[in-house]
Amino acid sequence: MAIITISRGCFSHGQEIAEKVARRLEYECLSREVLVDAAQLFDVSERKLIKSIHDAPNILERITNGRKRYLAYIKAALLERVKKDNVVYHGHAGHLLLAEIPNVLKIRIMAEIEARAAMMQQQQNMSRGQALKFIESEDKHRADWTRYLYKIDLSDPRLYHIVIHIDQLNIQDACTIICTAAQSNTYEMTAETRKSINDLAIVSHLKAALLEICEAEVSSNDGHVHVKVAAQKLRKTGQSSPALQKQIFSTIQKGLTRQILDIAYKIQGVVDVECDVELPYYS
Repeated sequence: MAIITISRGCFSHGQEIAEKVARRLEYECLSREVLVDAAQLFDVSERKLIKSIHDAPNILERITNGRKRYLAYIKAALLERVKKDNVVYHGHAGHLLLAEIPNVLKIRIMAEIEARAAMMQQQQNMSRGQALKFIESEDKHRADWTRYLYKIDLSDPRLYHIVIHIDQLNIQDACTIICTAAQSNTYEMTAETRKSINDLAIVSHLKAALLEICEAEVSSNDGHVHVKVAAQKLRKTGQSSPALQKQIFSTIQKGLTRQILDIAYKIQGVVDVECDVELPYYS
């Protein structure tokens, strides 16, 4: 019983291997399903989510951090899916989105670019030059995306437990290697790991849901949630007495607390919530 992430470039047989491993182990195989979940959970278009995990951030996105919001949605949806373990995930950046979870088996599938181009030519009916150009562009997008968001090199073998060069193996052999590793005690789901995933799922879901209203520090211990919101800076628009200011600040504090509690108690697994919202202040 394990969680497996399979990282791969396009046309590297990664999807085929993921599906075969899932069938052999009788696990759930996930990719686009997580995007559908995220779109439904957070009422955002699937197209925007796909863009957030495909294109390298432009200058505006680097300033506003807009893309990180969508990644928070995807991470929250993925964690909801892996809580029950027995999952093979071959969507983009699974090994990074689940980096905080112990015992996740992280696989990287490698293939030579010529073999990938030949596969793309066959499937997409295009020239060798077109295929090579597409793959090189796609690889650059993913490398830039990972470098910007995580400050790491996607090709670094230290990010993975097993790196498989598929040009030197057949598909069945690759699947056997992955299945053998997944069935070892190293990647077995323990009670401690399950607790860690459940709490992380709650934290990720709540933090993502709160992005629309505030930035918050969130922690969870067996569903007992603590939310801390630092004092918000307000722009003063007129004169008011200290007593009226205090009343305004208190009203804002109570309103934000109610919003947070309403959101938190809708999340599966939440037992109770301690909410610590600091009073706002005028800049």
